[in-house]
Amino acid sequence: MTIPLARTSLTEQQRRMAAAENLFDLFRSMQALPGAELIEREDLCFHWASPLNPMFRSVWRPRLSPETADRVIEETLAWYAARNTPLIFWFIDDEAQPVDLAERLQAHGFVPFEVDAPCMVADLQQLDSRLLEQTPEGFRLERVSDAAGLRAFHQGFVAAYELPDWAGKSWEDATTLLGIGDAPWQMYVGWLDEQPVATNILVLGGGVAGLFGVGTLASARRQGIGSAITLKPLLDGRDAGMRYGALFSSELGKPVYERVGFVDTGATISRYLWMDPRVSFADLG
Repeated sequence: MTIPLARTSLTEQQRRMAAAENLFDLFRSMQALPGAELIEREDLCFHWASPLNPMFRSVWRPRLSPETADRVIEETLAWYAARNTPLIFWFIDDEAQPVDLAERLQAHGFVPFEVDAPCMVADLQQLDSRLLEQTPEGFRLERVSDAAGLRAFHQGFVAAYELPDWAGKSWEDATTLLGIGDAPWQMYVGWLDEQPVATNILVLGGGVAGLFGVGTLASARRQGIGSAITLKPLLDGRDAGMRYGALFSSELGKPVYERVGFVDTGATISRYLWMDPRVSFADLG
């Protein structure tokens, strides 16, 4: 993983946009995948990569005018249709335009997937590493370093989020293609009694340490595992030179992140899902 230039201080606006800028850098990094495409314009960015997961096929940073928004949505859908894409995410960050973009997307067949997820930031110098010790007997936490670890991440991710198998396999396949040591993200697995029960992905981008795919199996929650799987990658990010961590949270995860040291910035990120009406989830395998 290439270490980006760290932000040593953040203005209020930079704090609000830290999670979004980290997300955007994650998407840019996906162009390293074979056959990937990345389009960055002043009014819109979008990318396509081979893994089926819509995180690898997303539209982001929309800065559209009310006069052009509907036309651009249609053109973007056509661009993905030309690539036989059954699933797309469209992200709406705190500076997205026009203000009624969500309603326009839904008129074009998008459905809400995650709305107004809080954007949170943590000062990595203020982290309490003792949270790593407040876990049950039989728990261990590992950074993925081989194919077996990737498979465990895949299994733990799918189980924690109750997702179709392809959602986890996409991350396993993408990391395998890039090489575990060369991928622009680092993956973590929490084990309880030799079963993968928690996952996390660390992305150093936008000058901060960003977290994605933070999840804990329902049966393993409220035991300190969520805090531990959140904290360990942040400590590694701090060791790599990062001063701040950022993420966008679910309501379920927010108390865990606050316990670790994250603060709600007041900004939000939403994502809307488009699915080819000719395709069902069962068709995707």
